[in-house]
Amino acid sequence: MARLAVMAQFDPRGTLGPHVRRQVEALAGAVDELVVVSTSELTDEARRFLSGHSRLVERDNTGYDFFSYKTGLDGSDLDRFDEVTITNDSYVAVTDPSRVYAAMAAREADFWGLTETDRVKHHVQSFFVTFRRPALESETFRAFWADLEVLDQRSQVIRRYEVGLSRKLYRAGLRSAAYFTETDRDREVGRRRVRWWALRRTGMPRGRDDVALLRKRAREPWNPSAGLADRALDGGRLPYVKLDTLRYDPYGLDAGRLLDLCEQTHPAAFDRVRGFMADTARFYPPRPAEVLRPVPVAARPLRRFVEYGRA
Repeated sequence: MARLAVMAQFDPRGTLGPHVRRQVEALAGAVDELVVVSTSELTDEARRFLSGHSRLVERDNTGYDFFSYKTGLDGSDLDRFDEVTITNDSYVAVTDPSRVYAAMAAREADFWGLTETDRVKHHVQSFFVTFRRPALESETFRAFWADLEVLDQRSQVIRRYEVGLSRKLYRAGLRSAAYFTETDRDREVGRRRVRWWALRRTGMPRGRDDVALLRKRAREPWNPSAGLADRALDGGRLPYVKLDTLRYDPYGLDAGRLLDLCEQTHPAAFDRVRGFMADTARFYPPRPAEVLRPVPVAARPLRRFVEYGRA
């Protein structure tokens, strides 16, 4: 099976994190052609490394990852490939992509990813999506990339492009699948962690409006990248850990503990990742809309039922 991968890469320093180098090497070994589209002002050494493992394309830093995907796809002959993957450098891979491709070869789907989520609407998460011939040959797929516009807001990109791509393909009758399959236990833990997040996001309710908001948030779908991130410790069943999960701890589940456990369980994959995060922390300030409230005193005993590596 002939495969192409298009990887969106950005590093504000112009260099490459150690996990990105490993990701590039692993992808290059798993596909027939790897295209890296970089929006960094690359150092000479980083440019040599990427050029030695891929077809490197450099472009201005506009349009988020989706315009890097579009650039790589537009510059490739998609008719040559049975599967085409779009991915980025936003995660640490704990499972080799060759193993992922081999496992997914037996799954019936027109496009697939590492994970799916019901947040906003059901969709394949866009940091790794693979399209097979029925999707590649569809007018919907071609029109999506042809109509792509530069958007300035991350939330717009998520809704219109990450969620929107899957929704358009679903409406065209195409089927999706995901490498990570949630168990009943995963779903139980995911729901419990969403309730914990809802409490940390809303605070202890002081009136009817607070109670209504807390209940609404507690019913939201979970994002497996954050809500089930520690399933990466379970033999790489979740095949990645998102750097944003480690940086921002969006569910308040002790990301520091998660990083410690990842270094113990996957020492090769996480070699020097902690240093990379420290070196780049200044470029990734807290997101005001995602800041959590302190744990209410009455809820502190519940922490051990939700934290990474405990639930």
